[in-house]
Amino acid sequence: MSGFKKGLVVAAVVVAVPAGAAAAVVLVDHGHGPTVTHDTAYSHITTQVHAWARGDSTRVRLMVEGLPPGRTFGAHVHTGTCGTNPAASGGHYQHSTDPAVPLRDREVWLDVTADAQGHATTTTTVPWAFAAGTAGSVVIHANPTNPVDGTAGARLACTTVAFGHHTEGRAVPGS
Repeated sequence: MSGFKKGLVVAAVVVAVPAGAAAAVVLVDHGHGPTVTHDTAYSHITTQVHAWARGDSTRVRLMVEGLPPGRTFGAHVHTGTCGTNPAASGGHYQHSTDPAVPLRDREVWLDVTADAQGHATTTTTVPWAFAAGTAGSVVIHANPTNPVDGTAGARLACTTVAFGHHTEGRAVPGS
Protein backbone atom coordinates (compact mmCIF):
# COMPACT_ATOMS: atom_id res chain seq x y z
CA MET A 1 0.00 0.00 0.00
CA SER A 2 1.39 3.43 -0.86
CA GLY A 3 2.20 5.94 1.84
CA PHE A 4 -0.70 8.12 0.70
CA LYS A 5 -3.23 5.28 1.02
CA LYS A 6 -1.85 4.34 4.45
CA GLY A 7 -2.28 7.96 5.52
CA LEU A 8 -5.92 7.92 4.45
CA VAL A 9 -6.58 4.75 6.45
CA VAL A 10 -4.99 6.27 9.56
CA ALA A 11 -6.92 9.53 9.06
CA ALA A 12 -10.17 7.62 8.75
CA VAL A 13 -9.50 5.76 11.98
CA VAL A 14 -8.61 8.96 13.85
CA VAL A 15 -11.75 10.70 12.63
CA ALA A 16 -13.85 7.72 13.77
CA VAL A 17 -12.70 8.06 17.42
CA PRO A 18 -15.37 9.79 19.53
CA ALA A 19 -14.32 13.23 20.78
CA GLY A 20 -14.84 12.24 24.44
CA ALA A 21 -12.42 9.31 24.13
CA ALA A 22 -9.59 11.59 23.05
CA ALA A 23 -10.27 14.00 25.93
CA ALA A 24 -9.71 11.51 28.79
CA VAL A 25 -6.70 12.49 30.89
CA VAL A 26 -4.52 9.76 32.34
CA LEU A 27 -2.05 10.68 35.07
CA VAL A 28 1.09 8.56 35.46
CA ASP A 29 3.47 7.96 38.40
CA HIS A 30 6.69 5.90 38.13
CA GLY A 31 9.33 4.42 40.40
CA HIS A 32 12.39 2.31 39.54
CA GLY A 33 14.60 0.64 42.05
CA PRO A 34 14.66 -0.60 44.57
CA THR A 35 15.61 2.70 46.18
CA VAL A 36 16.73 0.85 49.33
CA THR A 37 17.32 -2.85 50.05
CA HIS A 38 16.82 -3.72 53.72
CA ASP A 39 17.88 -7.38 53.42
CA THR A 40 21.21 -7.94 51.64
CA ALA A 41 19.97 -11.29 50.29
CA TYR A 42 17.78 -9.19 47.96
CA SER A 43 20.37 -6.59 46.94
CA HIS A 44 20.37 -7.89 43.34
CA ILE A 45 16.62 -7.46 42.66
CA THR A 46 15.25 -4.74 40.40
CA THR A 47 11.81 -3.16 40.61
CA GLN A 48 9.52 -0.99 38.57
CA VAL A 49 6.30 0.56 39.82
CA HIS A 50 3.82 2.33 37.57
CA ALA A 51 0.52 3.92 38.55
CA TRP A 52 -2.07 5.22 36.11
CA ALA A 53 -4.89 7.39 37.47
CA ARG A 54 -7.99 8.29 35.50
CA GLY A 55 -10.79 10.06 37.33
CA ASP A 56 -11.49 8.23 40.59
CA SER A 57 -9.60 5.05 39.67
CA THR A 58 -5.93 4.09 39.84
CA ARG A 59 -4.19 1.04 38.40
CA VAL A 60 -0.88 0.12 40.08
CA ARG A 61 1.61 -2.35 38.58
CA LEU A 62 4.67 -3.81 40.34
CA MET A 63 7.35 -5.66 38.35
CA VAL A 64 10.25 -7.39 40.12
CA GLU A 65 13.23 -9.33 38.77
CA GLY A 66 15.71 -11.46 40.70
CA LEU A 67 13.40 -13.04 43.28
CA PRO A 68 13.76 -16.67 44.42
CA PRO A 69 11.65 -18.77 42.01
CA GLY A 70 8.27 -19.93 43.26
CA ARG A 71 8.15 -17.69 46.34
CA THR A 72 5.32 -15.29 47.12
CA PHE A 73 6.03 -11.91 48.69
CA GLY A 74 3.66 -9.34 50.14
CA ALA A 75 3.96 -5.85 48.71
CA HIS A 76 2.02 -2.72 49.57
CA VAL A 77 1.89 1.00 48.93
CA HIS A 78 3.29 2.81 51.99
CA THR A 79 2.81 6.38 53.21
CA GLY A 80 6.44 7.54 53.32
CA THR A 81 9.44 7.47 51.04
CA CYS A 82 12.21 4.90 51.39
CA GLY A 83 15.08 5.38 53.82
CA THR A 84 17.91 3.32 55.25
CA ASN A 85 15.74 2.62 58.30
CA PRO A 86 12.96 0.25 57.13
CA ALA A 87 10.40 2.21 59.19
CA ALA A 88 11.07 5.36 57.13
CA SER A 89 8.52 4.24 54.53
CA GLY A 90 5.78 4.50 57.13
CA GLY A 91 2.72 2.33 57.41
CA HIS A 92 0.47 0.98 54.70
CA TYR A 93 -1.34 3.69 52.77
CA GLN A 94 -5.04 3.58 53.68
CA HIS A 95 -7.51 5.44 51.51
CA SER A 96 -10.07 5.20 54.30
CA THR A 97 -9.69 4.65 58.03
CA ASP A 98 -13.31 3.54 58.40
CA PRO A 99 -13.14 0.13 60.16
CA ALA A 100 -16.40 -0.86 58.42
CA VAL A 101 -14.49 -0.87 55.11
CA PRO A 102 -12.54 -4.14 54.73
CA LEU A 103 -8.77 -3.65 55.06
CA ARG A 104 -8.14 -5.02 51.55
CA ASP A 105 -10.44 -2.30 50.17
CA ARG A 106 -8.61 0.48 52.05
CA GLU A 107 -5.04 -0.47 51.05
CA VAL A 108 -3.12 -1.33 47.89
CA TRP A 109 -1.93 -4.95 48.06
CA LEU A 110 0.51 -6.02 45.35
CA ASP A 111 1.58 -9.54 46.38
CA VAL A 112 3.83 -11.18 43.77
CA THR A 113 4.87 -14.77 43.08
CA ALA A 114 8.15 -15.26 41.23
CA ASP A 115 8.17 -17.47 38.15
CA ALA A 116 10.93 -20.01 37.35
CA GLN A 117 13.22 -17.17 36.21
CA GLY A 118 12.60 -15.04 39.31
CA HIS A 119 10.34 -12.53 37.53
CA ALA A 120 7.08 -11.37 39.06
CA THR A 121 4.43 -8.90 37.94
CA THR A 122 1.16 -7.92 39.54
CA THR A 123 -1.44 -5.28 38.80
CA THR A 124 -4.36 -4.06 40.87
CA THR A 125 -6.96 -1.35 40.37
CA VAL A 126 -8.42 0.67 43.22
CA PRO A 127 -11.46 2.99 43.12
CA TRP A 128 -9.59 6.13 44.15
CA ALA A 129 -6.77 8.45 43.09
CA PHE A 130 -3.83 9.26 45.37
CA ALA A 131 -3.60 12.83 46.61
CA ALA A 132 -0.10 14.25 46.31
CA GLY A 133 1.96 13.58 49.45
CA THR A 134 -0.23 10.80 50.86
CA ALA A 135 1.70 7.78 49.52
CA GLY A 136 5.42 7.59 48.79
CA SER A 137 6.66 4.04 48.18
CA VAL A 138 6.05 0.37 47.49
CA VAL A 139 7.58 -2.05 50.00
CA ILE A 140 8.25 -5.73 49.28
CA HIS A 141 7.81 -7.88 52.39
CA ALA A 142 9.16 -11.33 53.33
CA ASN A 143 5.78 -13.11 53.44
CA PRO A 144 2.47 -13.08 51.58
CA THR A 145 -0.07 -10.59 52.93
CA ASN A 146 -2.19 -11.92 55.79
CA PRO A 147 -5.77 -11.26 54.58
CA VAL A 148 -7.03 -10.69 58.13
CA ASP A 149 -4.61 -8.04 59.41
CA GLY A 150 -2.58 -7.01 56.33
CA THR A 151 0.80 -7.94 57.82
CA ALA A 152 3.45 -9.49 55.59
CA GLY A 153 6.63 -9.78 57.63
CA ALA A 154 9.96 -8.01 57.39
CA ARG A 155 10.57 -5.23 54.87
CA LEU A 156 13.01 -6.54 52.26
CA ALA A 157 13.16 -3.74 49.70
CA CYS A 158 11.56 -0.35 49.09
CA THR A 159 11.00 1.66 45.90
CA THR A 160 10.16 5.36 46.21
CA VAL A 161 7.22 6.42 44.04
CA ALA A 162 5.81 9.94 44.09
CA PHE A 163 2.15 8.87 44.00
CA GLY A 164 -0.09 11.80 43.13
CA HIS A 165 2.72 13.80 41.45
CA HIS A 166 1.85 12.93 37.86
CA THR A 167 2.84 13.33 34.27
CA GLU A 168 -0.05 13.49 31.78
CA GLY A 169 -1.04 11.84 28.59
CA ARG A 170 -0.17 8.14 28.78
CA ALA A 171 -2.64 5.41 27.96
CA VAL A 172 -3.60 2.95 30.67
CA PRO A 173 -2.44 -0.52 29.57
CA GLY A 174 -5.24 -3.02 29.20
CA SER A 175 -8.05 -0.51 29.37
